[in-house]
Amino acid sequence: MRQALNLLTLFLISAVLLGCTARKQQDKDLLIRYRANVEDVLDRQEDARNRASGQSVVKTARSAIGTPYVRGGRNPGGFDCSGLVQWAYQSVGVKLPRTAREQSSIGQRIGRVEDMRAGDIVAFRHPRRGYHTGIYVGDGKFVHSPRRRSSVKISSLDDPYFNNTFLGARRVSMSAADGQDLAAQAESRMAQYTEERAVRDMERSRKARQEAAAESRKKGKQSAQVSSQRKKDQVRKPSEQRRKSRDKATSSRKGGKSKEKAAAASRQGSKSKTKARASSQQQKKKDKGTARSSRKSSSSKKK
Repeated sequence: MRQALNLLTLFLISAVLLGCTARKQQDKDLLIRYRANVEDVLDRQEDARNRASGQSVVKTARSAIGTPYVRGGRNPGGFDCSGLVQWAYQSVGVKLPRTAREQSSIGQRIGRVEDMRAGDIVAFRHPRRGYHTGIYVGDGKFVHSPRRRSSVKISSLDDPYFNNTFLGARRVSMSAADGQDLAAQAESRMAQYTEERAVRDMERSRKARQEAAAESRKKGKQSAQVSSQRKKDQVRKPSEQRRKSRDKATSSRKGGKSKEKAAAASRQGSKSKTKARASSQQQKKKDKGTARSSRKSSSSKKK
């Protein structure tokens, strides 16, 4: 009986503990879902504020259309490209870094035009002219202060010059009212970019050295093959020369024999010619003697 009571007590305690554990897990799951919902609501609210602030930035930048380009300018009296972007963002309380190079590295990078929205910073880089920035207004267009002897205007990303130099867009949170954070972010990313470029340069130089070493080894193998082939040719050359000399001697002996045969044939021919001439001369003499004897006999008959 006492053992049964003990077992019942243990069972009740275990049930209570399991119930508490399950309740805690349920409470934890509810808390996670609540936090996710709250974060989603806050993200949507921030996105709405950012969109509204972006439209305000675009409206401010559009108001500067026609303002002449001034190098280093950042007020309605004249703008350069980064000065216009900095001035437009100041209207919503966001302080941006001053240079186009720094502005092209802050915030979130947006690579595709389809994902861009009004108020995003568009960045370009020309190999000789350097960095250039403007403010995206939508429909593939942006407002910017292009160059000297021009004024603030709206251009298209489909323009061949801008299409070939386009780096992408940068999206800055409009709640980032502390310009020091953005400036520090730009400096950090520029330093990181410099380090990455140094690493890339080192990697390229290492690959270049490896390729040069491989090319040198290849040329060394080719030169070794050429030298070995020359040695083989030098070893093979005397035997070939001896064979050629033997062939020449054989051909010369054959030529001498053929010449001797030709000379003998020519001598035999000359002898036969001489015999023929002698026989012909003898025949002529006989013919002359016969003719004389016939003339003598005819003369004697006449007498």
